[in-house]
Amino acid sequence: MMRFLKGLLITFGILFIALLVGGIVGLRFLAEQWEEEPLPDRFVLSLSLKPGLNETSEPFPFAAYIGGPSPSLLDVINLLRTAGEDERVRGLFLDLSEASVGPAEAQELRAALSRFRSGGRFVHAYADSLEGNGAIALYHLATGAEKISLQPSGLLDIRGIELTTPYLGEALESLKINADFRTRHEYKGAMTPLTDGAMPAPVRENYRRLVDSLYAGIAADIATARRLSPSTVNALIDTAPLTAAEAKSNGLVDETRYRDEAADAARAKAQGADLVGAARYLRDDLDFINGEDTARIAVIAVEGPIMRGRAEPFSRSRQAAAESITDAIKQAREDKRVKAIILRVNSPGGSYTASDTILHALSKARADGLPVVVSMSDVAASGGYFVALDADHVVAHPTTITGSIGVVSGKVDFSGFLTEHGIRTDSVNAGRNAGMFSPARPFSDAEGRRLDEVLDTIYADFTGKVAAARRLGPAEIDAAARGRVWSGQDAKRIGLVDVLGGYAEAEGLSRDAAGIAPEKPTELVAYPTDRDSLKEFLGALEAGELSEAATRLEALLTILRYSDVLVTMFNGAGGDRIKAAAPPLTVR
Repeated sequence: MMRFLKGLLITFGILFIALLVGGIVGLRFLAEQWEEEPLPDRFVLSLSLKPGLNETSEPFPFAAYIGGPSPSLLDVINLLRTAGEDERVRGLFLDLSEASVGPAEAQELRAALSRFRSGGRFVHAYADSLEGNGAIALYHLATGAEKISLQPSGLLDIRGIELTTPYLGEALESLKINADFRTRHEYKGAMTPLTDGAMPAPVRENYRRLVDSLYAGIAADIATARRLSPSTVNALIDTAPLTAAEAKSNGLVDETRYRDEAADAARAKAQGADLVGAARYLRDDLDFINGEDTARIAVIAVEGPIMRGRAEPFSRSRQAAAESITDAIKQAREDKRVKAIILRVNSPGGSYTASDTILHALSKARADGLPVVVSMSDVAASGGYFVALDADHVVAHPTTITGSIGVVSGKVDFSGFLTEHGIRTDSVNAGRNAGMFSPARPFSDAEGRRLDEVLDTIYADFTGKVAAARRLGPAEIDAAARGRVWSGQDAKRIGLVDVLGGYAEAEGLSRDAAGIAPEKPTELVAYPTDRDSLKEFLGALEAGELSEAATRLEALLTILRYSDVLVTMFNGAGGDRIKAAAPPLTVR
Protein backbone atom coordinates (compact mmCIF):
# COMPACT_ATOMS: atom_id res chain seq x y z
CA MET A 1 0.00 0.00 0.00
CA MET A 2 2.81 2.42 0.91
CA ARG A 3 4.56 1.68 -2.38
CA PHE A 4 1.32 2.49 -4.24
CA LEU A 5 0.87 5.79 -2.38
CA LYS A 6 4.50 6.67 -2.97
CA GLY A 7 4.18 6.01 -6.68
CA LEU A 8 0.92 7.99 -6.84
CA LEU A 9 2.52 11.00 -5.15
CA ILE A 10 5.53 10.86 -7.46
CA THR A 11 3.24 10.68 -10.49
CA PHE A 12 1.23 13.69 -9.33
CA GLY A 13 4.48 15.53 -8.61
CA ILE A 14 5.83 14.91 -12.10
CA LEU A 15 2.51 15.93 -13.69
CA PHE A 16 2.49 19.11 -11.63
CA ILE A 17 6.04 19.95 -12.69
CA ALA A 18 5.24 19.21 -16.34
CA LEU A 19 2.23 21.56 -16.27
CA LEU A 20 4.17 24.25 -14.43
CA VAL A 21 7.15 24.10 -16.76
CA GLY A 22 4.89 23.97 -19.80
CA GLY A 23 3.09 27.12 -18.68
CA ILE A 24 6.37 28.92 -17.97
CA VAL A 25 7.89 27.94 -21.30
CA GLY A 26 4.71 29.08 -23.04
CA LEU A 27 4.83 32.44 -21.32
CA ARG A 28 8.44 32.85 -22.24
CA PHE A 29 7.71 31.97 -25.87
CA LEU A 30 5.01 34.63 -25.98
CA ALA A 31 7.36 37.15 -24.36
CA GLU A 32 10.03 36.43 -26.97
CA GLN A 33 7.56 37.12 -29.79
CA TRP A 34 6.91 40.58 -28.43
CA GLU A 35 9.16 43.04 -30.23
CA GLU A 36 10.07 46.09 -28.20
CA GLU A 37 10.73 49.53 -29.60
CA PRO A 38 14.44 50.20 -30.10
CA LEU A 39 16.17 52.22 -27.43
CA PRO A 40 16.53 55.96 -28.10
CA ASP A 41 19.81 57.45 -29.25
CA ARG A 42 20.34 58.94 -25.79
CA PHE A 43 18.76 58.14 -22.46
CA VAL A 44 19.24 58.05 -18.69
CA LEU A 45 19.55 54.59 -17.18
CA SER A 46 17.22 54.00 -14.22
CA LEU A 47 18.21 51.51 -11.52
CA SER A 48 16.26 50.74 -8.35
CA LEU A 49 18.31 48.66 -5.94
CA LYS A 50 16.32 46.09 -3.99
CA PRO A 51 17.20 44.41 -0.68
CA GLY A 52 18.95 41.08 -0.70
CA LEU A 53 21.85 41.54 -3.12
CA ASN A 54 23.66 38.22 -3.19
CA GLU A 55 27.26 38.27 -4.32
CA THR A 56 26.52 36.29 -7.47
CA SER A 57 23.24 35.16 -8.97
CA GLU A 58 21.74 32.01 -7.55
CA PRO A 59 19.22 30.60 -10.04
CA PHE A 60 15.77 30.19 -8.58
CA PRO A 61 13.73 27.12 -9.58
CA PHE A 62 13.50 26.66 -13.37
CA ALA A 63 15.66 29.72 -14.05
CA ALA A 64 16.90 28.02 -17.20
CA TYR A 65 13.31 27.89 -18.51
CA ILE A 66 12.42 31.47 -17.62
CA GLY A 67 15.35 33.60 -18.62
CA GLY A 68 17.47 34.65 -15.69
CA PRO A 69 18.23 34.60 -11.99
CA SER A 70 17.62 37.31 -9.45
CA PRO A 71 20.06 40.24 -9.76
CA SER A 72 23.23 40.09 -7.72
CA LEU A 73 25.94 42.52 -6.73
CA LEU A 74 28.05 41.23 -9.62
CA ASP A 75 25.11 41.77 -12.00
CA VAL A 76 24.87 45.42 -10.94
CA ILE A 77 28.64 45.92 -11.25
CA ASN A 78 28.54 44.46 -14.77
CA LEU A 79 25.49 46.56 -15.64
CA LEU A 80 27.26 49.80 -14.66
CA ARG A 81 30.36 48.71 -16.51
CA THR A 82 28.39 48.03 -19.70
CA ALA A 83 26.43 51.27 -19.46
CA GLY A 84 29.64 53.17 -18.86
CA GLU A 85 30.88 52.04 -22.29
CA ASP A 86 27.61 52.83 -24.09
CA GLU A 87 27.56 56.24 -25.76
CA ARG A 88 23.76 56.32 -25.64
CA VAL A 89 23.76 56.36 -21.82
CA ARG A 90 24.08 59.92 -20.53
CA GLY A 91 23.59 59.28 -16.85
CA LEU A 92 22.12 57.13 -14.10
CA PHE A 93 19.10 57.69 -11.87
CA LEU A 94 19.74 55.51 -8.80
CA ASP A 95 16.81 54.84 -6.46
CA LEU A 96 17.95 53.62 -3.01
CA SER A 97 14.53 53.76 -1.32
CA GLU A 98 14.28 49.98 -0.86
CA ALA A 99 17.96 49.10 -0.93
CA SER A 100 19.89 47.28 1.78
CA VAL A 101 23.65 46.91 1.57
CA GLY A 102 26.51 46.15 3.90
CA PRO A 103 29.41 48.56 4.41
CA ALA A 104 31.77 46.77 1.99
CA GLU A 105 29.00 46.30 -0.58
CA ALA A 106 28.38 50.04 -0.38
CA GLN A 107 32.07 50.66 -1.08
CA GLU A 108 31.97 48.24 -4.03
CA LEU A 109 28.99 49.97 -5.60
CA ARG A 110 30.36 53.42 -4.80
CA ALA A 111 33.54 52.56 -6.70
CA ALA A 112 31.44 51.32 -9.62
CA LEU A 113 29.59 54.65 -9.67
CA SER A 114 32.94 56.46 -9.74
CA ARG A 115 34.06 54.43 -12.76
CA PHE A 116 30.72 55.10 -14.47
CA ARG A 117 31.08 58.85 -13.84
CA SER A 118 34.69 58.91 -15.06
CA GLY A 119 33.43 58.70 -18.65
CA GLY A 120 31.61 62.04 -18.34
CA ARG A 121 28.27 60.58 -17.23
CA PHE A 122 26.32 61.80 -14.22
CA VAL A 123 24.71 59.93 -11.33
CA HIS A 124 21.70 61.23 -9.41
CA ALA A 125 20.86 59.28 -6.24
CA TYR A 126 17.38 59.38 -4.71
CA ALA A 127 15.67 57.90 -1.66
CA ASP A 128 12.33 58.53 -0.06
CA SER A 129 14.09 58.05 3.28
CA LEU A 130 17.38 56.65 4.53
CA GLU A 131 16.58 55.22 7.92
CA GLY A 132 17.00 52.16 10.09
CA ASN A 133 19.80 49.63 10.25
CA GLY A 134 22.26 50.11 7.43
CA ALA A 135 21.27 53.71 6.65
CA ILE A 136 24.81 55.03 7.05
CA ALA A 137 26.10 52.43 4.57
CA LEU A 138 23.38 53.44 2.08
CA TYR A 139 24.23 57.10 2.52
CA HIS A 140 27.91 56.27 2.06
CA LEU A 141 26.92 54.69 -1.27
CA ALA A 142 24.79 57.73 -2.19
CA THR A 143 27.76 60.06 -1.73
CA GLY A 144 29.27 58.45 -4.82
CA ALA A 145 26.64 60.33 -6.85
CA GLU A 146 26.89 63.83 -8.27
CA LYS A 147 23.58 64.79 -6.68
CA ILE A 148 21.54 63.34 -3.79
CA SER A 149 17.79 63.94 -3.47
CA LEU A 150 15.69 63.03 -0.44
CA GLN A 151 11.91 63.12 -0.16
CA PRO A 152 10.82 66.17 1.90
CA SER A 153 9.26 63.97 4.57
CA GLY A 154 12.19 61.56 4.70
CA LEU A 155 14.95 61.13 7.26
CA LEU A 156 18.70 60.87 7.01
CA ASP A 157 19.31 58.38 9.81
CA ILE A 158 23.12 58.21 9.89
CA ARG A 159 23.56 57.58 13.62
CA GLY A 160 26.87 55.75 13.25
CA ILE A 161 27.83 52.16 13.99
CA GLU A 162 26.73 50.10 16.94
CA LEU A 163 27.71 46.58 17.88
CA THR A 164 25.19 45.03 20.27
CA THR A 165 25.24 41.44 21.46
CA PRO A 166 22.97 39.86 24.12
CA TYR A 167 24.97 37.94 26.73
CA LEU A 168 23.10 34.97 28.13
CA GLY A 169 25.72 33.46 30.44
CA GLU A 170 24.06 34.51 33.70
CA ALA A 171 20.59 33.57 32.46
CA LEU A 172 21.78 30.11 31.42
CA GLU A 173 23.56 29.66 34.73
CA SER A 174 20.36 30.49 36.62
CA LEU A 175 18.67 27.72 34.62
CA LYS A 176 21.54 25.36 35.46
CA ILE A 177 22.56 25.20 31.80
CA ASN A 178 26.30 25.18 31.21
CA ALA A 179 27.67 26.49 27.90
CA ASP A 180 31.11 24.84 27.77
CA PHE A 181 32.99 26.27 24.80
CA ARG A 182 36.76 26.43 24.50
CA THR A 183 38.48 29.01 22.31
CA ARG A 184 41.89 29.70 20.80
CA HIS A 185 42.32 32.41 22.05
CA GLU A 186 41.03 35.31 24.17
CA TYR A 187 39.78 37.48 21.26
CA LYS A 188 37.68 34.71 19.70
CA GLY A 189 34.34 36.05 20.83
CA ALA A 190 31.88 34.02 18.75
CA MET A 191 30.53 31.97 21.67
CA THR A 192 31.00 34.46 24.52
CA PRO A 193 27.30 35.47 24.31
CA LEU A 194 26.55 31.98 25.67
CA THR A 195 29.45 31.61 28.09
CA ASP A 196 29.62 35.09 29.63
CA GLY A 197 27.31 37.54 31.31
CA ALA A 198 28.95 40.56 29.69
CA MET A 199 31.42 41.37 26.95
CA PRO A 200 34.88 40.11 28.04
CA ALA A 201 37.57 42.80 28.20
CA PRO A 202 39.72 41.43 25.32
CA VAL A 203 36.66 41.09 23.08
CA ARG A 204 35.55 44.62 23.96
CA GLU A 205 39.02 45.96 23.14
CA ASN A 206 38.98 44.19 19.78
CA TYR A 207 35.45 45.25 18.85
CA ARG A 208 36.15 48.86 19.88
CA ARG A 209 39.09 49.01 17.49
CA LEU A 210 36.96 47.46 14.75
CA VAL A 211 34.01 49.86 14.97
CA ASP A 212 36.34 52.86 15.29
CA SER A 213 38.15 51.83 12.10
CA LEU A 214 34.91 51.25 10.17
CA TYR A 215 33.43 54.53 11.37
CA ALA A 216 36.54 56.57 10.60
CA GLY A 217 36.74 55.33 7.01
CA ILE A 218 33.06 55.96 6.25
CA ALA A 219 33.03 59.40 7.89
CA ALA A 220 36.17 60.43 6.00
CA ASP A 221 34.64 59.39 2.66
CA ILE A 222 31.47 61.36 3.44
CA ALA A 223 33.46 64.44 4.37
CA THR A 224 35.48 64.32 1.16
CA ALA A 225 32.48 63.68 -1.10
CA ARG A 226 30.32 66.41 0.46
CA ARG A 227 33.20 68.91 0.86
CA LEU A 228 32.72 69.13 4.61
CA SER A 229 35.24 69.03 7.40
CA PRO A 230 35.60 65.75 9.33
CA SER A 231 34.55 67.51 12.53
CA THR A 232 31.38 68.78 10.85
CA VAL A 233 30.49 65.30 9.61
CA ASN A 234 31.09 63.80 13.06
CA ALA A 235 28.88 66.44 14.65
CA LEU A 236 26.08 65.82 12.15
CA ILE A 237 26.28 62.06 12.73
CA ASP A 238 26.04 62.70 16.46
CA THR A 239 22.83 64.71 15.99
CA ALA A 240 21.17 62.22 13.61
CA PRO A 241 18.54 61.28 12.66
CA LEU A 242 18.19 64.43 10.58
CA THR A 243 15.10 65.62 8.77
CA ALA A 244 15.36 66.12 5.03
CA ALA A 245 15.43 69.90 5.52
CA GLU A 246 18.22 69.61 8.10
CA ALA A 247 20.20 67.28 5.84
CA LYS A 248 19.91 69.79 2.98
CA SER A 249 20.76 72.86 5.04
CA ASN A 250 23.87 71.11 6.37
CA GLY A 251 25.07 70.03 2.93
CA LEU A 252 24.45 66.30 3.25
CA VAL A 253 21.86 66.21 0.47
CA ASP A 254 21.37 68.54 -2.49
CA GLU A 255 17.61 68.59 -2.99
CA THR A 256 14.41 67.67 -1.19
CA ARG A 257 12.22 66.24 -3.94
CA TYR A 258 9.67 63.52 -4.54
CA ARG A 259 10.69 60.67 -6.81
CA ASP A 260 8.94 61.99 -9.91
CA GLU A 261 10.55 65.40 -9.40
CA ALA A 262 13.99 63.86 -8.90
CA ALA A 263 13.54 61.72 -12.02
CA ASP A 264 12.49 64.80 -14.02
CA ALA A 265 15.61 66.60 -12.80
CA ALA A 266 17.77 63.72 -14.03
CA ARG A 267 16.04 63.85 -17.43
CA ALA A 268 16.57 67.62 -17.61
CA LYS A 269 20.26 67.11 -16.88
CA ALA A 270 20.38 64.98 -20.05
CA GLN A 271 18.47 67.59 -22.11
CA GLY A 272 15.15 65.82 -21.76
CA ALA A 273 16.35 62.28 -22.49
CA ASP A 274 14.03 59.44 -21.50
CA LEU A 275 14.53 57.17 -18.50
CA VAL A 276 15.21 53.54 -19.46
CA GLY A 277 14.94 50.84 -16.81
CA ALA A 278 17.81 48.43 -16.20
CA ALA A 279 15.83 45.38 -17.33
CA ARG A 280 14.79 47.01 -20.60
CA TYR A 281 18.38 48.11 -21.21
CA LEU A 282 19.75 44.60 -20.66
CA ARG A 283 17.24 43.18 -23.16
CA ASP A 284 18.79 45.36 -25.84
CA ASP A 285 21.29 43.97 -28.34
CA LEU A 286 24.54 45.11 -26.74
CA ASP A 287 26.90 44.21 -29.58
CA PHE A 288 29.80 46.20 -28.21
CA ILE A 289 30.41 43.92 -25.19
CA ASN A 290 31.54 40.33 -24.74
CA GLY A 291 32.89 39.84 -28.24
CA GLU A 292 34.78 36.80 -29.44
CA ASP A 293 38.08 38.34 -28.36
CA THR A 294 36.99 38.67 -24.73
CA ALA A 295 38.91 36.82 -21.99
CA ARG A 296 36.75 35.37 -19.24
CA ILE A 297 37.48 35.68 -15.52
CA ALA A 298 35.41 33.32 -13.41
CA VAL A 299 33.81 34.73 -10.25
CA ILE A 300 33.09 32.06 -7.64
CA ALA A 301 31.27 33.10 -4.47
CA VAL A 302 31.93 31.77 -0.99
CA GLU A 303 28.84 33.30 0.58
CA GLY A 304 27.27 32.39 3.90
CA PRO A 305 28.40 29.89 6.54
CA ILE A 306 30.96 27.40 5.21
CA MET A 307 29.76 23.82 5.47
CA ARG A 308 30.62 20.38 4.22
CA GLY A 309 28.79 18.66 1.37
CA ARG A 310 26.62 20.26 -1.28
CA ALA A 311 24.20 23.15 -1.09
CA GLU A 312 20.52 22.30 -0.89
CA PRO A 313 19.09 22.94 -4.37
CA PHE A 314 16.23 25.17 -3.25
CA SER A 315 17.52 26.61 0.00
CA ARG A 316 16.18 30.08 0.82
CA SER A 317 19.54 31.14 2.23
CA ARG A 318 22.99 31.15 0.72
CA GLN A 319 25.25 28.27 1.72
CA ALA A 320 28.98 28.11 1.16
CA ALA A 321 28.89 24.34 0.68
CA ALA A 322 32.36 22.95 -0.02
CA GLU A 323 31.45 20.39 -2.69
CA SER A 324 29.30 22.86 -4.60
CA ILE A 325 32.12 25.40 -4.57
CA THR A 326 34.71 22.83 -5.65
CA ASP A 327 32.38 21.84 -8.52
CA ALA A 328 32.35 25.49 -9.63
CA ILE A 329 36.14 25.63 -9.41
CA LYS A 330 36.38 22.46 -11.48
CA GLN A 331 34.02 23.89 -14.10
CA ALA A 332 36.15 27.03 -14.33
CA ARG A 333 39.35 24.96 -14.63
CA GLU A 334 37.91 22.97 -17.50
CA ASP A 335 36.58 26.01 -19.38
CA LYS A 336 39.29 27.07 -21.84
CA ARG A 337 37.80 30.57 -21.99
CA VAL A 338 38.59 31.14 -18.30
CA LYS A 339 41.97 32.79 -17.73
CA ALA A 340 41.73 33.43 -13.97
CA ILE A 341 39.47 32.97 -10.94
CA ILE A 342 38.21 35.66 -8.59
CA LEU A 343 37.06 34.03 -5.37
CA ARG A 344 34.50 36.41 -3.89
CA VAL A 345 34.24 35.82 -0.14
CA ASN A 346 31.39 36.99 2.09
CA SER A 347 31.44 34.48 4.93
CA PRO A 348 31.89 34.39 8.73
CA GLY A 349 33.52 30.96 8.44
CA GLY A 350 32.22 27.62 9.60
CA SER A 351 33.59 24.12 9.17
CA TYR A 352 37.38 23.97 9.21
CA THR A 353 37.27 20.78 7.14
CA ALA A 354 35.02 22.37 4.51
CA SER A 355 37.24 25.46 4.37
CA ASP A 356 40.26 23.22 3.81
CA THR A 357 38.41 21.40 1.01
CA ILE A 358 37.84 24.71 -0.79
CA LEU A 359 41.45 25.75 -0.24
CA HIS A 360 42.68 22.46 -1.70
CA ALA A 361 40.54 22.91 -4.83
CA LEU A 362 41.94 26.42 -5.33
CA SER A 363 45.49 25.12 -4.87
CA LYS A 364 44.87 22.57 -7.64
CA ALA A 365 43.59 25.34 -9.92
CA ARG A 366 46.74 27.36 -9.30
CA ALA A 367 48.88 24.28 -9.88
CA ASP A 368 47.23 24.02 -13.31
CA GLY A 369 48.38 27.55 -14.06
CA LEU A 370 45.07 29.32 -13.35
CA PRO A 371 45.65 32.47 -11.24
CA VAL A 372 43.43 32.93 -8.18
CA VAL A 373 42.65 36.34 -6.69
CA VAL A 374 40.50 36.63 -3.55
CA SER A 375 38.13 39.59 -3.32
CA MET A 376 36.60 40.05 0.13
CA SER A 377 33.16 41.59 0.59
CA ASP A 378 31.49 42.44 3.93
CA VAL A 379 32.94 39.52 5.92
CA ALA A 380 35.88 37.19 5.42
CA ALA A 381 36.46 35.82 8.88
CA SER A 382 37.79 32.57 10.32
CA GLY A 383 37.20 29.93 7.61
CA GLY A 384 36.22 32.79 5.30
CA TYR A 385 39.79 34.05 5.67
CA PHE A 386 41.35 30.58 5.60
CA VAL A 387 40.14 29.92 2.03
CA ALA A 388 42.22 32.90 0.85
CA LEU A 389 45.56 31.47 1.91
CA ASP A 390 46.72 30.07 -1.42
CA ALA A 391 45.67 33.02 -3.59
CA ASP A 392 48.01 34.99 -5.81
CA HIS A 393 46.60 38.17 -4.26
CA VAL A 394 44.10 39.06 -1.53
CA VAL A 395 41.92 42.17 -1.95
CA ALA A 396 39.65 43.61 0.74
CA HIS A 397 37.55 46.72 1.14
CA PRO A 398 38.54 49.08 3.97
CA THR A 399 35.30 48.08 5.76
CA THR A 400 35.63 44.31 5.23
CA ILE A 401 35.50 42.45 8.55
CA THR A 402 38.33 39.96 8.27
CA GLY A 403 40.74 37.79 10.24
CA SER A 404 39.25 36.02 13.26
CA ILE A 405 42.18 33.61 13.08
CA GLY A 406 41.21 31.27 15.85
CA VAL A 407 39.04 28.30 16.67
CA VAL A 408 36.17 27.53 19.02
CA SER A 409 34.30 24.34 19.86
CA GLY A 410 32.25 22.87 22.68
CA LYS A 411 28.66 22.20 23.63
CA VAL A 412 25.74 23.31 25.76
CA ASP A 413 25.31 20.95 28.72
CA PHE A 414 21.68 20.63 29.90
CA SER A 415 22.34 18.04 32.61
CA GLY A 416 21.76 20.47 35.50
CA PHE A 417 18.54 21.74 33.94
CA LEU A 418 17.29 18.20 33.35
CA THR A 419 18.08 17.13 36.92
CA GLU A 420 16.38 20.24 38.29
CA HIS A 421 13.18 19.23 36.52
CA GLY A 422 13.32 15.55 37.38
CA ILE A 423 14.32 14.42 33.90
CA ARG A 424 16.77 11.54 33.67
CA THR A 425 18.70 10.35 30.67
CA ASP A 426 20.41 7.01 30.33
CA SER A 427 22.55 5.48 27.63
CA VAL A 428 24.79 2.64 26.64
CA ASN A 429 27.80 3.09 24.43
CA ALA A 430 30.78 1.38 22.93
CA GLY A 431 33.83 3.63 22.87
CA ARG A 432 35.03 5.76 25.75
CA ASN A 433 34.24 9.07 24.02
CA ALA A 434 31.05 8.01 22.21
CA GLY A 435 28.93 10.47 24.19
CA MET A 436 31.50 13.24 24.27
CA PHE A 437 29.23 15.84 22.66
CA SER A 438 26.02 14.69 24.33
CA PRO A 439 24.07 17.68 25.68
CA ALA A 440 22.84 15.52 28.55
CA ARG A 441 26.12 15.52 30.47
CA PRO A 442 29.28 17.62 30.88
CA PHE A 443 32.64 16.77 29.35
CA SER A 444 34.64 14.33 31.43
CA ASP A 445 38.17 15.40 32.34
CA ALA A 446 39.58 13.12 29.65
CA GLU A 447 37.12 14.44 27.04
CA GLY A 448 37.94 18.03 27.95
CA ARG A 449 41.66 17.37 27.57
CA ARG A 450 41.10 15.67 24.22
CA LEU A 451 39.00 18.60 22.94
CA ASP A 452 41.72 21.02 24.03
CA GLU A 453 44.33 18.95 22.18
CA VAL A 454 42.25 19.02 18.99
CA LEU A 455 41.73 22.78 19.25
CA ASP A 456 45.44 23.32 19.80
CA THR A 457 46.21 21.25 16.69
CA ILE A 458 43.71 23.14 14.53
CA TYR A 459 44.90 26.52 15.80
CA ALA A 460 48.54 25.61 15.15
CA ASP A 461 47.66 24.47 11.63
CA PHE A 462 45.61 27.60 10.94
CA THR A 463 48.20 30.06 12.22
CA GLY A 464 51.05 28.12 10.62
CA LYS A 465 49.40 28.28 7.21
CA VAL A 466 48.60 31.98 7.61
CA ALA A 467 52.16 32.73 8.67
CA ALA A 468 53.58 30.85 5.69
CA ALA A 469 51.15 32.37 3.18
CA ARG A 470 51.52 35.93 4.46
CA ARG A 471 55.22 35.67 5.34
CA LEU A 472 54.68 36.61 8.98
CA GLY A 473 57.08 35.87 11.81
CA PRO A 474 56.03 34.27 15.15
CA ALA A 475 55.48 37.62 16.86
CA GLU A 476 53.62 39.05 13.87
CA ILE A 477 51.22 36.12 13.53
CA ASP A 478 50.55 36.14 17.27
CA ALA A 479 49.69 39.86 17.08
CA ALA A 480 47.40 39.26 14.10
CA ALA A 481 45.70 36.09 15.34
CA ARG A 482 44.36 34.86 18.70
CA GLY A 483 40.84 35.32 17.34
CA ARG A 484 41.10 39.05 16.59
CA VAL A 485 38.85 40.57 13.93
CA TRP A 486 40.08 43.47 11.82
CA SER A 487 38.73 45.99 9.38
CA GLY A 488 40.16 45.63 5.89
CA GLN A 489 42.09 48.85 6.46
CA ASP A 490 43.83 47.41 9.52
CA ALA A 491 44.20 43.97 7.94
CA LYS A 492 46.27 45.48 5.15
CA ARG A 493 48.43 47.34 7.68
CA ILE A 494 49.35 44.13 9.50
CA GLY A 495 49.85 42.09 6.34
CA LEU A 496 46.70 39.94 6.19
CA VAL A 497 45.62 41.38 2.82
CA ASP A 498 47.57 42.80 -0.11
CA VAL A 499 45.39 45.48 -1.69
CA LEU A 500 42.41 47.61 -0.68
CA GLY A 501 39.60 47.63 -3.22
CA GLY A 502 37.02 45.45 -4.88
CA TYR A 503 36.21 43.93 -8.25
CA ALA A 504 38.16 46.48 -10.28
CA GLU A 505 41.37 45.86 -8.35
CA ALA A 506 40.82 42.10 -8.33
CA GLU A 507 40.24 42.10 -12.08
CA GLY A 508 43.40 44.12 -12.70
CA LEU A 509 45.47 41.74 -10.57
CA SER A 510 43.88 38.76 -12.36
CA ARG A 511 44.77 40.21 -15.74
CA ASP A 512 48.38 40.74 -14.67
CA ALA A 513 48.70 37.27 -13.15
CA ALA A 514 47.21 35.65 -16.26
CA GLY A 515 49.31 37.72 -18.64
CA ILE A 516 46.30 39.15 -20.47
CA ALA A 517 47.35 41.82 -22.95
CA PRO A 518 46.25 45.39 -22.05
CA GLU A 519 44.23 45.75 -25.23
CA LYS A 520 42.31 42.50 -24.71
CA PRO A 521 38.91 43.00 -23.01
CA THR A 522 37.81 40.84 -20.08
CA GLU A 523 34.44 39.91 -18.62
CA LEU A 524 33.51 38.76 -15.13
CA VAL A 525 31.27 35.68 -15.25
CA ALA A 526 29.75 33.94 -12.23
CA TYR A 527 30.43 30.20 -11.92
CA PRO A 528 28.76 27.73 -11.94
CA THR A 529 27.29 29.12 -15.12
CA ASP A 530 24.08 27.11 -15.02
CA ARG A 531 22.03 24.88 -12.80
CA ASP A 532 19.21 22.61 -13.90
CA SER A 533 16.81 22.63 -10.97
CA LEU A 534 14.25 20.48 -12.84
CA LYS A 535 16.86 17.76 -13.20
CA GLU A 536 17.70 18.02 -9.49
CA PHE A 537 14.04 17.71 -8.52
CA LEU A 538 13.43 14.70 -10.73
CA GLY A 539 16.64 13.17 -9.44
CA ALA A 540 15.29 13.37 -5.92
CA LEU A 541 12.10 11.62 -7.04
CA GLU A 542 14.03 8.89 -8.81
CA ALA A 543 16.22 8.35 -5.76
CA GLY A 544 13.12 7.73 -3.67
CA GLU A 545 13.68 10.73 -1.43
CA LEU A 546 9.97 11.39 -1.04
CA SER A 547 10.15 13.76 1.92
CA GLU A 548 13.00 15.71 0.36
CA ALA A 549 11.14 15.86 -2.96
CA ALA A 550 8.03 17.10 -1.20
CA THR A 551 10.05 19.86 0.42
CA ARG A 552 11.49 20.82 -2.95
CA LEU A 553 8.05 20.66 -4.53
CA GLU A 554 6.87 23.20 -1.98
CA ALA A 555 9.88 25.36 -2.79
CA LEU A 556 9.05 25.23 -6.49
CA LEU A 557 5.85 27.09 -5.79
CA THR A 558 8.00 30.12 -5.07
CA ILE A 559 8.31 30.42 -8.84
CA LEU A 560 5.10 32.42 -8.73
CA ARG A 561 6.96 35.11 -6.79
CA TYR A 562 9.44 35.43 -9.62
CA SER A 563 7.03 35.66 -12.55
CA ASP A 564 7.81 39.33 -12.94
CA VAL A 565 11.22 38.45 -14.33
CA LEU A 566 9.51 38.29 -17.74
CA VAL A 567 8.77 41.97 -17.33
CA THR A 568 11.67 43.37 -15.32
CA MET A 569 14.82 41.97 -13.84
CA PHE A 570 15.18 44.45 -11.04
CA ASN A 571 11.66 44.68 -9.63
CA GLY A 572 11.56 41.31 -7.85
CA ALA A 573 12.91 40.37 -4.46
CA GLY A 574 16.46 39.13 -4.66
CA GLY A 575 16.07 36.28 -2.21
CA ASP A 576 17.08 36.02 1.39
CA ARG A 577 20.45 37.50 2.20
CA ILE A 578 22.82 36.21 4.76
CA LYS A 579 23.71 39.06 7.09
CA ALA A 580 26.63 37.12 8.40
CA ALA A 581 29.19 38.93 10.48
CA ALA A 582 31.80 38.11 13.02
CA PRO A 583 30.96 39.76 15.34
CA PRO A 584 27.24 40.52 14.73
CA LEU A 585 27.32 44.10 13.50
CA THR A 586 24.49 46.57 13.45
CA VAL A 587 25.20 49.47 11.11
CA ARG A 588 22.97 52.49 11.38
